[in-house]
Amino acid sequence: MFEYQLKLSKKRKTVALKVTAKGIHVYAPYGACMTEVERWLSTKKPWVEAQQKRLSVGVQVQTPWQSNSVLIFGEEYAFSFGASSYIDHQKKHVVVKTSTRSSVKSIRVELINLLAVELEQYIDSKLHQLSTQMNAPVANVKFREYKSRWGSCSSQYALTFNILLAGAPKRMVDYVMVHELAHCHILSHSREFWQLVGQYDSNYKEAVNWFKENGKQLFIAKD
Repeated sequence: MFEYQLKLSKKRKTVALKVTAKGIHVYAPYGACMTEVERWLSTKKPWVEAQQKRLSVGVQVQTPWQSNSVLIFGEEYAFSFGASSYIDHQKKHVVVKTSTRSSVKSIRVELINLLAVELEQYIDSKLHQLSTQMNAPVANVKFREYKSRWGSCSSQYALTFNILLAGAPKRMVDYVMVHELAHCHILSHSREFWQLVGQYDSNYKEAVNWFKENGKQLFIAKD
């Protein structure tokens, strides 16, 4: 088991794990069974080691065709080429269709298409319930690749999510959904906006910091 710093909170309801250049941080609610926490942490050892490896060389964008790996909802999946494109979650393996004429650009397009499907399926499974809870009038939902944002909400209540979120832990994707749904009520990032976000995600500050520290690693090189 790896060494970590434990922080208990009365407001927290779930256990969270964060790896930074300063060490490993575990956040848990007061009264949590430490035996269960330790058991959960033991399952995260491969992920922790992967994050430490990334930090040791600095946060870099992904180059799956060189590293033979790609992030899928915060987990490192093997990446390879084949006759068709698909994601095998059981084996944690991403396969992208290639041919003798395939270029990095075409390989990247195939991968982005796979990620778009994954993200759309996950968001579709949760967004309706969240929007109902937040009384947010969503007009439509789109997915695209942004260069510098994770999502957007228009004045007409159209939500757009960055396809690259498919590489982030689902907890972080949930935060982005809450963030954009809150914009259906308040378009600015005012104090009232963040108070609204906090009503539906009491640990949103952790998510904000996570994207600041780790967001770059979700991006995929273009060459």
